[in-house]
Amino acid sequence: MVSFVIKGIPKVKQRPRFALKKGKVITYTPKSTASFENLVRLKAEEEFLKPLSGSIRLAIRFYLPRPKRLIWKTKPMPEIFSDKRPDIDNLAKSVIDGLNSVAFNDDAQIADLHITKKYHAGNADSKTIVIIENIKDDNNQIQIGNFSSNYFKRWWTFFVQYFLGVIKKRNGC
Repeated sequence: MVSFVIKGIPKVKQRPRFALKKGKVITYTPKSTASFENLVRLKAEEEFLKPLSGSIRLAIRFYLPRPKRLIWKTKPMPEIFSDKRPDIDNLAKSVIDGLNSVAFNDDAQIADLHITKKYHAGNADSKTIVIIENIKDDNNQIQIGNFSSNYFKRWWTFFVQYFLGVIKKRNGC
């Protein structure tokens, strides 16, 4: 498992822009999106020597600036979930695009994605926390939640044997 923090206000993935240059249409990414993706890429390069292979679990936590209406002078200010703009999927896209080819080869490897968007607590600063891990255990079995598929097979076998044993006892076998 690898985790790192990106300090600063999280930026959304903006739509590509089009411009006409020398009679040709060019497509470019807006500057704020490109700079945030590069910041994510630089932080990820510090943590990863090579991209992870196989299925990936990715957790992203965004801590946004607290709006003035939620700043209290006398009461403590805990973290609060944000249901306002920016959209959570556009925030996640900018981080995933920044991690692409550094933390993993392709974003199609992400099999489990958890995203949280909150206003930061009290006087804390805005930041983005990224947690990445492979979803394979030592036996190369894909995990289901906190259990590997191998564990699930053993549990299912035990359950079926127990259930069949109860049925046989009821029938007098």
